[in-house]
Amino acid sequence: MDSVLKEIEKLTGKVFHEVMTGQSYEGRQIHVLRCGTGRTKVLAWSQMHGNEPTSTLALLDAMQMLSDGGREAEEILSAVTLTVIPLLNPDGATRYDRRNAQGIDINRDAQSLTSPEARLLMSAWEGAKPDFALNLHDQETRFTSINPPVQSLLAMLAPECSHDKRITPARERAMKVIAGTASRLSDIASGRIAKYDDVYTPTAFGDTFMQLGTSSILIEAGSEPGDPKRNKPRAAMSKAIVTALSLIASGSYENYDVQEYENLPLNRDFDGYALIIKGVSITDACGSFKTDIGISLVKPTCNPEDFADDFDDFRVLNIGDLSGAKAIRTVDMQGHQLCGNHRDLYIGRKADFAISAPDGTAINVSSLLKSNQH
Repeated sequence: MDSVLKEIEKLTGKVFHEVMTGQSYEGRQIHVLRCGTGRTKVLAWSQMHGNEPTSTLALLDAMQMLSDGGREAEEILSAVTLTVIPLLNPDGATRYDRRNAQGIDINRDAQSLTSPEARLLMSAWEGAKPDFALNLHDQETRFTSINPPVQSLLAMLAPECSHDKRITPARERAMKVIAGTASRLSDIASGRIAKYDDVYTPTAFGDTFMQLGTSSILIEAGSEPGDPKRNKPRAAMSKAIVTALSLIASGSYENYDVQEYENLPLNRDFDGYALIIKGVSITDACGSFKTDIGISLVKPTCNPEDFADDFDDFRVLNIGDLSGAKAIRTVDMQGHQLCGNHRDLYIGRKADFAISAPDGTAINVSSLLKSNQH
């Protein structure tokens, strides 16, 4: 977290200036910065959930782009006044915990404002009077966007502002910005920008701000196989932030249609395996047979809000015919042989075993999983 705070400090003073500071429940400083001179007001914040750092890194990247200048940055800064809160939940970030130090989910505190972090965000909203809001998060690797399942690189949402799903003018503007952003990012994320679940959550800030007339836009950083540090989702989110600001600054989001937003693939909570190994041969003293092996991430904690992919704990969850099962990745291992005693291969076992290729080369299953990881 220290490196993030240093980056915030480095960005303050040139293009961005501090307009407000607040404190977390445990007294850590929270910075509210502003840049631009335009009539259209935008509020952006990141990491209200402490275990979602990609959102902050992407926001800092976008802030750096605006600070560096150039034609696009100048066009944005002349048309938009941008207020940003990078790292809203420093206490949670210190613990790598979704919630703040009170145990409160800040994104379910928009009505009661029990947490100082929620009160600061609401004060920033009241001070900025934003036309648009960018709410930045991370999501787990199990979310997919298309069929066959591919991990969502980004997920976006124009939140509900009522139970009847009506499209208010504020929500329509948000939908059009998302449609335009997805269209302009199609070269790096074709089919992998998903529409997040739009269940109305009145205690969430995005829904609350939308109800108050601000066009709220949720952006979730997803995952990329073989990219455990989420560098590609970070770059995609940073580009999405800048693209959204550019569309807002120029007003060109009006050229997009709500139906383009509705046509985005749904962000699905994938219920299959991380990896299926098909047709591997197993031999022991009693005989030999071929079978499939299903492997998935498990969460070693009792906290349902922890990200399973933060623990890198892959386990064998099934052995047998998995011909009808779904997986993020399926590997055909016909002609390959399980190394060692198959009695060691049991349900719940850590997926750290090896498989021998026809030429005798040993393939550790962990290498297959790393190329499949977020």
